[in-house]
Amino acid sequence: MDWLLYTFIIFSMLYTLVILLVIIGLLRIREGKSQAQPSISIVIAAKNEEQRIFPLLESLAKSDYPKDKYEVIIVDDASTDHTYRVASVFAGDRPNWKVLKMDQASDRYHAKKMALTKAIEQSSGELIFVTDADCRVPAKWLKTMAAHFTDDTNMVLGYSPLERKSGWLGTLLDFDNLFSAIVVAAPAMLGFPISSVGRNMAFRRSAYDSIGGYASLTKFRSGDDIHLTERIRDHCKGKITFCADSESFVHTKSPDTGREIFYQQIRKNSKIMDKSIKSASFSVFLFTSLILYIFLPLINPAWLTVWLIALGIKFSIEFIALLLSVRIFQSPKLIPWLPVMQIFYPFYVTILGVAGWLHLYKWK
Repeated sequence: MDWLLYTFIIFSMLYTLVILLVIIGLLRIREGKSQAQPSISIVIAAKNEEQRIFPLLESLAKSDYPKDKYEVIIVDDASTDHTYRVASVFAGDRPNWKVLKMDQASDRYHAKKMALTKAIEQSSGELIFVTDADCRVPAKWLKTMAAHFTDDTNMVLGYSPLERKSGWLGTLLDFDNLFSAIVVAAPAMLGFPISSVGRNMAFRRSAYDSIGGYASLTKFRSGDDIHLTERIRDHCKGKITFCADSESFVHTKSPDTGREIFYQQIRKNSKIMDKSIKSASFSVFLFTSLILYIFLPLINPAWLTVWLIALGIKFSIEFIALLLSVRIFQSPKLIPWLPVMQIFYPFYVTILGVAGWLHLYKWK
């Protein structure tokens, strides 16, 4: 059984290297310096958001960007409430706003792919910005994200914090959001992005067109943002970077009920095995590492010393990475919870990943 011990040592060393690379990636985050003001199209798919869309509309109306340089395109994705009317009334006296309506959702495109496709077809901007109908964008969102678009940049990924909920559930959601931000930011800054958040991202229209847009993702049930990022990464010359400027943070409402939270979390983790082979292999590596960390001392108590040393290194370097990310993403209230989450969160995300892989969730 010595081979198992050697396997554990190799995996623990590789895991330590991965966390070191995460730290390096986070340390590479810089402010955008481009002074250009490219034309921008903001696209939003909204489905049954009558009660939640108004804060977004208000925040978009306060954008600190030349009005002749950006447009807002909202697509009502076959809502059964008054989303279209609310958006249309608000956009009525704004010449750079459009409100479109999908009469029927398309099974072929799943979720919001059809709506986003229609919005982009009607757009004219050099850059496409995407957010969700239940978000609030800061006034300098367009300016700070656009500042990261150099001549060789195809895509800029951003951060989207949750409006804080009280209690342990709020803490869990905040940590989950922090972890997601790390998974988006660090690999992007290392040159190989593996994830993104559809609530806050921007890309060149030319790159989008060259990979076939959202229409090329019809085989995927969810994860439009991640799959679009992967296709741009793999098929376009140019880089994908990350913007961590606080003036680019797009805030989003937490789900209203426990059931919504449950399904949202499972749906988010359903994308793991639908990623590219390289990205999915990385997820399998992390899962295997977790299994080895859990069960090694149970297989042979004589290996306890080696296990404790490896575990100590694991927790120490993880804690450093988490402290750095807390500073970057301005989440100091999570610091006391970090050791607890280091123990609990791997089990949590693994269970949700399995549930998502089995598609045990519901759409809104």
